[in-house]
Amino acid sequence: MKQTRIFLRTAIPVAAMLALAGCAHDQPSMHAAAPGPTKDAKVSYDAMPESDANRYQMTKSQHTFGAQPIDNPPPVYPPELVSANLAATIHAKVIVDGEGKVTDVRDLDTMGGEHHAAFFAAVRDAVLRWRYTPMTVVQDHEDAKGNFNTTRTTAPFSLDYAFRFELKDGVPSVSATR
Repeated sequence: MKQTRIFLRTAIPVAAMLALAGCAHDQPSMHAAAPGPTKDAKVSYDAMPESDANRYQMTKSQHTFGAQPIDNPPPVYPPELVSANLAATIHAKVIVDGEGKVTDVRDLDTMGGEHHAAFFAAVRDAVLRWRYTPMTVVQDHEDAKGNFNTTRTTAPFSLDYAFRFELKDGVPSVSATR
């Protein structure tokens, strides 16, 4: 009986993680015509890998799920900078509350160029409208009689992103990748 509980305690979280991994998908490209010079304004973003120090610390009896993007369109290339033909990469930390709403966007770049503020403002403007599924923390409990029960709570989380702003000849477009 105890082996069955241990198996279930291990197998269920693993199965849940595999099921969630199967739900991952690329976000579709978005094309928008912008007035001004005939140049492509391309913006893309990727989640940056986390260090172990920045990860949510869990006990052996905890596991999480959720924290998935719902609708996260990329930032718009700043229109006032299109004619300058600039490329930039902005690193930002996205802070998400327990309900999945972005509450803050922090600039991770310590040294920014002359136009850094305009690019970061575009990132901040877009990202503050992003939504995620809440991160749910599941805590397994075993009482003195060997009965298991669980409690579920939502928790805030943060993700680091790299936003790349590029220009290419042609029609303006915005693309997003994760």
